[in-house]
Amino acid sequence: MKSIIKSIIISLLLLNSVTGFSQTKKTFTRDYTYRASEMDSKISSRTNATVEMRNLLLREVGSYIRTEQIVVIKGDAQEYTEKIEAITAGIVEMKILDEKWNGETYYIKAEMTIDPKEIEQKIKEITDDKQKLKELEESRARTKAAEEEAARLRKELAELQKQNADASKIQNIENNYNKQINTLSAEEYFTKGYNEYNNNKKIEYYKQAINLKPDYADAYYNLGNAYYYIKDYDQAIASYKKAINLNPDLAFAYYNLGYAYAAIKDYDQAIASFKKAINLKPDYATAYNNLGTAYKNIKDYDSAIASYKKAINLKPDFANAYYNLGYAYAAIKDYDQAIASYKKAINLKPDYADAYYNLGIAYDAIKDYDQAIASFKKAINLKPDDADAYNNLGTAYGKTGNRDKKIENYKKAAQLGHTGAQDWLRESGIGW
Repeated sequence: MKSIIKSIIISLLLLNSVTGFSQTKKTFTRDYTYRASEMDSKISSRTNATVEMRNLLLREVGSYIRTEQIVVIKGDAQEYTEKIEAITAGIVEMKILDEKWNGETYYIKAEMTIDPKEIEQKIKEITDDKQKLKELEESRARTKAAEEEAARLRKELAELQKQNADASKIQNIENNYNKQINTLSAEEYFTKGYNEYNNNKKIEYYKQAINLKPDYADAYYNLGNAYYYIKDYDQAIASYKKAINLNPDLAFAYYNLGYAYAAIKDYDQAIASFKKAINLKPDYATAYNNLGTAYKNIKDYDSAIASYKKAINLKPDFANAYYNLGYAYAAIKDYDQAIASYKKAINLKPDYADAYYNLGIAYDAIKDYDQAIASFKKAINLKPDDADAYNNLGTAYGKTGNRDKKIENYKKAAQLGHTGAQDWLRESGIGW
């Protein structure tokens, strides 16, 4: 039976967050009443009330995080506060408990619930991911700027009305005010999409954000991610392209575009996209890794090896890149280099079951069956339901003349659903 080598590609770069608090929770509840201005409708009043409600809760959550020293972020007090508020907005859902509109005021009551341990983990994850942090900070900054501008416009309108100003001036202010309200609404929908775990709902929220703000590159980017995860690759590609058209310097959009093209096996386009991401971000190790895998898929192993090596040069502890480098070397039958690469991957990631599996394949290829057996056993120890590993372990035992062990492992592979092992046992008149 033919041995199957396993390959890997680094996953899609996500800018989405899922909340799922499960340990000790702390809930913050507040209410707020917004008094409508002459320019406000029920919708704009609700938007203003919701934004202010979120601000109140984020400040309280941020104060709690800082006071309890749940996480430490470098910077002065103001910078710390801004970062915590931006990150929290992206990972904690605000649940509206009650809201009322009487034509003059909009009342809203809402809560945020956090799990301190999970918040600590998520904040650390985001602060370690510069792109995620940048996107959340920019969204928060846009919200604050629109909120401040809307407040200024309300004040300016009141002054103009006292002065009986020209109607065209008032109309200009109202138009600008509505633009700011649309920005606030767009950011609110973006935040909802960021916090939502259901990808179909994510799509709805991001589309609403885009409808309110058609030039919202980050919303298109995340819309692409949501489409990708429901395997609508055509829409994902279209969304990433739109994000790129709006922001040509968005390296991460090119990266995910390449990933989406790879999903539909359009490797030429994937290669072009990963290269563009690298041009924009020369130290993009994961892009080099996935570029290598795209080259591997079109059997351009020399280019794949060069790409994996570049990834490793940029990130010396990149276990997956070493693993893929081993795969590429094995494909050109340079088994010594393949073995060395798999071993390096294992040194960096000792529980790397697939690396042990492929190491076994490489040892088998050079007829070092004892090492192949040891490697397959290690793979099975780490991944007990790996039918391929049991099958290849049986084959390696067979090559050493140990038929009993061959049959024993084929039976296990067959029980796990390996059709090749099942066929061999059936033809040999052996049940499993």
